[in-house]
Amino acid sequence: QHYYITNNLSWDMPRPEELRLTEYGSEDSDYDEDIFNNSIIHSYEKKKSRCTRGKICGVTMLGVTLLLTSIVVTVTVYPYFPRSCDTATGLLPGDIIPVHYDLWLYPDLTTLTFQGKVEIQIKVLKRTKCIVLNSLDQNITDIKLKQKDGTLLMTEDFSFVSEHEFLVIPLRAKLEEEEYTLVIEYEAEVRHALKGFYRSYYTTSSGEKRVAAVTQFEASYARHAFPCFDEPQYKATFTISIVRDTEHTALSNMPKNATVAYGEDGLLLDTFEKSVKMSTYLVAFMVMDFTSRSTTTSSNVLIRIWSRSETEHQTEYALECAKKLLEYYEGLFGIPFPLPKQDLVAVPDFNSGAMENWGLITYRETSILYDKKETSNSFKRRVVSVIAHELAHQWFGNLVTMKWWNDLWLNEGFASYMEYVASDVVKPEMGMQMYLQKNGMQRALSADSFSNSHPISSEANNPASIAEMFDAISYRKGACIIRMLNEVLGDKLFYEGINSYLTTYEYSNAEQGQLYTAINETAKHMDQAIDIGEFMGSWTLQMGYPIVHVKLTGENKVQISQTKYKFPGEVETESPLGYKWHIPFWYQTNEETGSNNFLWVSEDSVEFETKENTKWILGNSLARGFYRVNYDAENWGKIIDLLHNSHTVFHEVDRMKIIDDLTSISQVVDDVDITLALEASLYLRNELSLYTLTGSLTSLSRIIGKLAVLEEYGDEINSFFLHIMEPVVKRIGLEPKEDDDFQTGLFRGEILTEVAQHGYQPAVDYAHKLYQEHISTGQQVCVTSVLPVCYQCVTSVLP
Repeated sequence: QHYYITNNLSWDMPRPEELRLTEYGSEDSDYDEDIFNNSIIHSYEKKKSRCTRGKICGVTMLGVTLLLTSIVVTVTVYPYFPRSCDTATGLLPGDIIPVHYDLWLYPDLTTLTFQGKVEIQIKVLKRTKCIVLNSLDQNITDIKLKQKDGTLLMTEDFSFVSEHEFLVIPLRAKLEEEEYTLVIEYEAEVRHALKGFYRSYYTTSSGEKRVAAVTQFEASYARHAFPCFDEPQYKATFTISIVRDTEHTALSNMPKNATVAYGEDGLLLDTFEKSVKMSTYLVAFMVMDFTSRSTTTSSNVLIRIWSRSETEHQTEYALECAKKLLEYYEGLFGIPFPLPKQDLVAVPDFNSGAMENWGLITYRETSILYDKKETSNSFKRRVVSVIAHELAHQWFGNLVTMKWWNDLWLNEGFASYMEYVASDVVKPEMGMQMYLQKNGMQRALSADSFSNSHPISSEANNPASIAEMFDAISYRKGACIIRMLNEVLGDKLFYEGINSYLTTYEYSNAEQGQLYTAINETAKHMDQAIDIGEFMGSWTLQMGYPIVHVKLTGENKVQISQTKYKFPGEVETESPLGYKWHIPFWYQTNEETGSNNFLWVSEDSVEFETKENTKWILGNSLARGFYRVNYDAENWGKIIDLLHNSHTVFHEVDRMKIIDDLTSISQVVDDVDITLALEASLYLRNELSLYTLTGSLTSLSRIIGKLAVLEEYGDEINSFFLHIMEPVVKRIGLEPKEDDDFQTGLFRGEILTEVAQHGYQPAVDYAHKLYQEHISTGQQVCVTSVLPVCYQCVTSVLP
């Protein structure tokens, strides 16, 4: 509406390049004339194509009118932004940053809609004639822009760029490098999808259906709930106000500051304290009718567990864990928890396991509720590990946040590592360090074995590619890489480096290089110089991992080389580092029995000397490095002999790693036959560590599963498997016992399920018996530790 075409259109239509654009009242226009003129040219060419040279297109003035109309319509349909409206990259321009948000919300849980108003205090870093922020699925009813003194500034009609989820607000005059207030009023739906501001349903025991309104903003879903600068580097403070009825409770990141009457319908307005500086994906709020249990830590932090009233009795265990873990982290990181309270909420409908919103962590119900009568030990372990993961984020991820999603692994890898470390401290009977090997290392190596893997640190430039980063590579491999760094440095230097990193960048953003710089300062105290960035970069900037080939060459010499783990015939993508890694190599021999013998392997091959009379060598002792180890045939033979005759020479985690490496390497290295893996696994008949046993079974299933489906091997491989497992089942028994330790109760169901699948009749008969008792009595007779075998047998084994 603010443009006119300078040329007079006539029957002889002007050439496209003669069409020009001028803005009313301005000779110094910031508007992109090229975009505008291209749209005119498109209209011209389209009109021209309908005519034939030498003929008149329309013989009356109506034809001219229609032609002019078609051009004008073309002009008004296209959004024309100032040149400063940089929307091509899909990222916010960066010329404006948010300082503070005042967010007011009025959710109606009957109509499942809400009204919203956000006042954003913005700071202009570079003169601009355009405001670009994120917004999606909102009906915006009003926009105002104010100077510090309250003077209103004129804006043009706003537009949406749906491809990048942008709200674009052109201005009539450039903003100076000052602070302003942007006020946006809008309406939206409380969404169906489990992201943004969404509805969560549950049904009471009396059959009443109820609804709660909750949030899930990671990674880029805050924009669904309110217009904002929805990228992690745009940290700001937040003051949140929520209108609710008296039957519901409102929660947000911070404690409630005040509650006042709102209107004449008995509604209430809750206003929460001003938040600390944080990213939009960590903002959270909800309206629900849940109840809570609470406790206070030694540093006076209030902890509350919220859930449906009918499940409140299942929150006691989570409350105990949360208190211990929060206190542990404060001591470990040397930084007090920065908020006065920490809420943990069990949400009936929740897409993830949990979300680390600062001060208001949300959980799937199965990740936080525990009932001794109904919940298995595996879920008891899950509850403590998920709480440990999310509380670790309150420092690593919330206090210091990655600058962009390519470094997501800094958040998730560290929290994933800490979930094992911290859980092992507060619940040592669970053996979480062994679980790190089984659930973390083995699964990460498996995921990173294929050509469709990706580097830990990868580009992510849009919501879809960001969502893809939340995978086993970021979480599990990230945890293993950080653990490897911890093992290289030792606890003292490692946590000193983490403390330095957290205190240097608190309430701001950082990249992985800044973490390395902080840790490099502490690494200076090591006996052996190390460049943390160079070491870690070899593991984060390229996908996959190495096989370390070890060979005893006589005269007490050992040759070591490295190659990428790769399946035969696999097309290898290029790596900026040529698939060479800086490998910390721990080892033990018959003459050097400690697990801390160490050297660096950074070249294609190295050679070193061991002590005299070295008969065998075991690499990657205690499975601290993210790689597999292969040996010459003679050394493999000696390791297997030791497993059969005196397997306790090796630590239980090493025994698990030997089987895992052997079964995996046999699939990609010609010189290592799968029969070697089968031979080694026979020792498992005598394995007393159930973590080692079940972890080895997971690895063994790679080749057993392939052989079992072959007609000529099916019966034989089943017999082989049961030959290994029968003495194990007899040791632990079919039925649970009162004096079972945690791990026996944890793994009995898993072991019985495995043997039942291979036709072990006592396990099948036991599951059948329990099922029949359940049918005849109508009561739950499958106790939690054997539920897996009951379900498995009833659905697949039993007639």
